[in-house]
Amino acid sequence: MKRHLVGISVAVAVLATSLVGWEALAGRLMASPTVVGTVDLPRVLEALEEWQSEVDRSRVAAEQFQTSLKQRSVELEALDADLEDFVVGTVKYQEAQRVVKKAAIDLRAFMSLAEMREARTKQRAMLRIYNHIREASGSLSERDGYGLILMNDSAIAIPEDSRDVLGDISARRVLFASTAIDATQPLIDFMNTQWRAAHGN
Repeated sequence: MKRHLVGISVAVAVLATSLVGWEALAGRLMASPTVVGTVDLPRVLEALEEWQSEVDRSRVAAEQFQTSLKQRSVELEALDADLEDFVVGTVKYQEAQRVVKKAAIDLRAFMSLAEMREARTKQRAMLRIYNHIREASGSLSERDGYGLILMNDSAIAIPEDSRDVLGDISARRVLFASTAIDATQPLIDFMNTQWRAAHGN
């Protein structure tokens, strides 16, 4: 009888140990759900003080370009007007004509070079800010417990006059995103706080 009770006790102990082990294994296999956040990228850009700073820089550069362009255009017009002071076919006329042609070529080169430089500057700025958004998204995720932050491209409407509607649709990754997981404003606040701290504001 005692041996029978001992056998039952051993069986119960083995069963209990097995159940504890199974629960532990099940706990390891059942990963906690990933917290997902979405971000409306155009809205982030519009609200970033860092982006506004770049917009202001670009506006100042455009104003400076227009001032220089106007000055050079006035100089070219003056040189062109000076041609009337010389007799056509003379050496002086040919020399003045050469000066006008060179000034016109220089003006076109100035315009082309200025446009290329500005386009390059804007591209670098966009890449720098995009990389900062990625970095800030990682820091925000660590702070607020997000496991994944997606760009919510469903927030960007496809224009009715699109020339490639199918291509635009195929390029989209998000069909719907609940506002409950929208991390746009927290990301904006986080990045603007960083910007102010870095620039003494």
